[in-house]
Amino acid sequence: MNDHAPGNGIKLEPNSKPYLLKRIISDGFDTVLVFLLFMTFSALVFSTPLADTYNRHYENYKEVQERVIEEYGDNAGAINEILGNDGYYRDERFAANLHGYILKLTAGIISEAIVLLFVPLLSPERATPGKILMRLMPYCERKRTRATRASVLGRFIFVLVIDSALFYLLTGVLTFLLIPVIRLIEMLLNKKNKTVCDVLSGVMIIEQLSYDGIDNF
Repeated sequence: MNDHAPGNGIKLEPNSKPYLLKRIISDGFDTVLVFLLFMTFSALVFSTPLADTYNRHYENYKEVQERVIEEYGDNAGAINEILGNDGYYRDERFAANLHGYILKLTAGIISEAIVLLFVPLLSPERATPGKILMRLMPYCERKRTRATRASVLGRFIFVLVIDSALFYLLTGVLTFLLIPVIRLIEMLLNKKNKTVCDVLSGVMIIEQLSYDGIDNF
């Protein structure tokens, strides 16, 4: 039997940290689930009136681009020079990209909120679908108990901003391939296999059955 730590917390067993493969599978499952939801919600958002402004700017800059291409044919140098010096084209393209990013960010927030926020808040273990599948759970080291609602919310915000919004702005859909690799590197750089977002939210991932009293939560 485990001994309870001060403050009604839990004393962790030595095998609390899961095998790295289980972390990879659980994070991979969550990433795929978020990706599928993101693609679904993106299609829905771009088919609503919310996309009207994006569509208007997109059609405006594409019209200019097509006209220049029709005039200069295969002369790529001349086409790039004309478009690069066309202020209206640059402004419309920037506006289209900005509004497109905002729409995708909206779809991403909804998708990640379902997987990384709502499911953990409803789960007794505060775990995401992938962690539930692999029987893992986040553990709040400061309070020595399962992750609190505040830490779940904090981790969601950190992942959304650090691993998603900013990274997607730079890499687009490649984010879904690059982030799992970056997380793996982060986990390999410390003994507790923590990612940056784990550290910021004050949690570590442990085996669900690695400490006494889990069924009492």
